[in-house]
Formats: sequence, C-alpha cells, structure tokens
Amino acid sequence: MKSQPPSKRSNMLDFSKLLDDNHTNDTCCHKNEEVQQSLPYTVRATKKGGVPCVVESRKHHKVVVLSNVEGDTAALLSVLQKKLGAGGVCKGKSIEVHGEHHLEKIKNFCLNSGCVVGASKQNKAAAAVVTQKKNKTSVDKGKNEASTKTKPSIDVTKPLTSKEVKAMKPTELKDHLSARQLSTQGNKKELISRLLECSQNS
Repeated sequence: MKSQPPSKRSNMLDFSKLLDDNHTNDTCCHKNEEVQQSLPYTVRATKKGGVPCVVESRKHHKVVVLSNVEGDTAALLSVLQKKLGAGGVCKGKSIEVHGEHHLEKIKNFCLNSGCVVGASKQNKAAAAVVTQKKNKTSVDKGKNEASTKTKPSIDVTKPLTSKEVKAMKPTELKDHLSARQLSTQGNKKELISRLLECSQNS
C-alpha cells in the first residue's frame, strides 16, 4: 500500500507555523533596536560588548570619556549631567564628564537605558543587578531614617534623678520638657534646672 503524500492543507499549516516562529524571533531580536530608535542618540559597544568608557587624565583633573556616540551627542551629555550632577563637554563623537568616580555610573546608565548598540547580555544583566541593589539600598535607607526620626514616647510619671537629667543632651531635655508641657526656651543649664524642678515637685 503506497503512502499518501502530505496534503496541501498540511503543508500550508506547517509553513504558517514557520512564519509565526520566525516572527516571534524577529520580535525578540528587534526589541532593543526599537528602544534605541526611540532615543536621539546611541553608543556603539566595544568588541567585547561593553560600554566604550574610560578614565583619562587632563591638566588639572581626571575625566570619564564616553566614545562612539552617534546621533544627538549634546542630548546624551545633558541627560548624564542631570543624572550625575557633574559638568562635561562634547568633543566630536565623544563625551567627557568631570570626575573619575562617575565611570561605573555612566556604564550602568548607558546599559540600562538601552542606548548601547551591540551590548552583551552579560554586561546588561550585571548593570541591571547593580541598579536593583542600589534601589533596594535607597528604600532600606529611607525606612531606617523614618524609624530613626520617630521619637520614643516619654513616660512623664516616671521620676528622673539629677544624674539622669544632667546626662541628657539639649534635644532630650527639650523632649522631656515638651512632654510635661513646659517651656523649652533657654540654654542647657536653664533646661536642666527647669526639668529637675518639675521632677522634684511631681
């Protein structure tokens, strides 16, 4: 019994699936290109897929030089200046930013913003991790500052000894006086005297 040749319908379905797969791959490959096209500038990556960014010495200071910039160089410089709070100049297809300590910040910004053409996945992933850690640190710092600013409640019914009062800082003295609805005006000596008098009378 002879085998039946594949039907035209089957061939058309396989061809349609192949087109869909190619379309999905093209979408993934061109995703970064779309981001780059939306920016007025791009940076051509090094052969190893890194950001062409190095520290160079000038007459009285050091600068970070970002090379291979294409498009609106002035626009990229403006963004970096606002991001870093530093001065800089455009020189052809390069940008110089004052301060060698900005090197890693510039690299991470370029990789995370998607303006680097030909950047390796490894470098992109490393920059993303650094940014995530930085954001987490900022959040944790904000929480710690908020908890530090929260003043502990003061028990006004608890008597204070002369030694405890004299060991307090001016801010602590004022907190205790405010809790007892007393004036916080005057120097440290006057604050101590006022708090001791109140504590002895209570």
